[in-house]
Amino acid sequence: MRLRNRHLLLLIISILFIVSCGINTSGITEVEIVNPTTGEKNTIMNNAETAKLIVSAVKKNEKVDLDISKLPSFEIYINKDSKNDGYTMSFDVENRSVYLSKDNYLYKVKDSIAKDLLLDDNFSFAYITKSMNKIYIYNKGELIKPSIQYDWNYKNINDEYKNKTGTLLESSDKIVVSKNDNIDIKFDINPSTQITRLYSEGNVINTSKSILDAINSIQYDGEYFIESEFRWNQKDNSSYGSQTVSFMAQVDIPADFKIITKDNYPGNILIISVENMNEGETVKLQTDIVKTQIDIFPYKDKYMLILPIDLYTKLGDYDVNVIFNEGKATEYTNTKILNIKNKEFKVQYLTVSEELNSNNNDYKAIQEFAQYVKPARTESSSKKLWDGQFIMPVEGKLTTDFAEIRYVNDELSSSRHSGIDLAAPRGTDIKAPNNGKVTLAMNGLLSTGNTLVIDHGMGLFTSYYHLDSISVKEGDVVEKGSIVGKVGSTGFSTGPHLHYAVSIYNTYVNTYQILNGIFD
Repeated sequence: MRLRNRHLLLLIISILFIVSCGINTSGITEVEIVNPTTGEKNTIMNNAETAKLIVSAVKKNEKVDLDISKLPSFEIYINKDSKNDGYTMSFDVENRSVYLSKDNYLYKVKDSIAKDLLLDDNFSFAYITKSMNKIYIYNKGELIKPSIQYDWNYKNINDEYKNKTGTLLESSDKIVVSKNDNIDIKFDINPSTQITRLYSEGNVINTSKSILDAINSIQYDGEYFIESEFRWNQKDNSSYGSQTVSFMAQVDIPADFKIITKDNYPGNILIISVENMNEGETVKLQTDIVKTQIDIFPYKDKYMLILPIDLYTKLGDYDVNVIFNEGKATEYTNTKILNIKNKEFKVQYLTVSEELNSNNNDYKAIQEFAQYVKPARTESSSKKLWDGQFIMPVEGKLTTDFAEIRYVNDELSSSRHSGIDLAAPRGTDIKAPNNGKVTLAMNGLLSTGNTLVIDHGMGLFTSYYHLDSISVKEGDVVEKGSIVGKVGSTGFSTGPHLHYAVSIYNTYVNTYQILNGIFD
């Protein structure tokens, strides 16, 4: 009796060992397959062939002791009513074996079932991890993990080519890169071809041969989407296909500057754009052709400097230095060469009464101008108020040009003519040459007579002297073409005309230059 009981006990132990990973198959509703590498999930009903295979694999297996940590694996959940049993199924494609893990125990699936599982499309990813070529992307020496989409052809255990598409890794992380960063790409097998596309706001802005070339083509700070496709052609019996890596790049390009104006003469406006400045960065200009420090203004996606070239600058090449972050650890200087071209200025001889001449040069007249007119040109809107090209305020005869060398009663004037004189009948309408805000509207000044000043923003002003009457008041906002006054002959004037001047704050510049626009 004892012998028979012993045999029965051994039989039970053997059965439990053989089906040690088995479960009660009754009541199974569905099987769920999860790829932990890609996050892909697939739910299979209980009557599908794959579900039957998985249940058979769970029932028919053998306990083993192996290291399978490097094998591609899937999470398997067998759902029964409101409960489920979870397993890890690992695939050894090379040795045509399949393993099940549960509760720290490892079981080998019966070979005939393993073969069918290895040919099941639901587990084709096991071939992808083994056969697909590897791409390694480094930024500043650190490995980055972009999203990878693949379209790959592999051989299964029956030596048949199969195709699978999918996403190997999906990443939403932004990668911070700078121009000329050390971005390095390595492959276990070099691709046959590669092409990189650079996107901004959904539009392709550059196509390059490499990720590094694409990044180096970027001109402005911002977020860019980079997509690089690598393709391997079929060789012998190798796997082949394409992989497309993609990522969002937050690009930070060191600030730099450009000289916008092309023909630069003494007395002209010099325009410099500063690009890719970050918050908290500073700019300082150093050059012999500009004698005053001028504010920098934000404009669209960059910053602008509107500068007066000194009227007495001689022709030749000059260094224009821009110091970024002066006094900080990140300080650096960029230098460009600017050529100043020669310009001949007219000479005018003017004869006026001694009384008029003395009034113009009177200390009181000079002090009055400094007290009222100059302060009206010291604070400017930080925004561009003008729109497009400027117009002439008056249609009249040019009697004195900008920067003319003037002799009054045969004596050389201490200063150049600050604007242009346009002779016109008394009472002729004066139009605002562009949009702006009135900063001075004052009658009866000794030298400039009835005087008007308009701020057009970003340090750009226009001034109007000797008016017969003024039609606007300080603080008024004017539009291009609106009437602001009438031509007259008040102050230091020998006849009805408009003295019209353009200035960067209180430094007069070429009156005609703004007729061609500034940087619109």
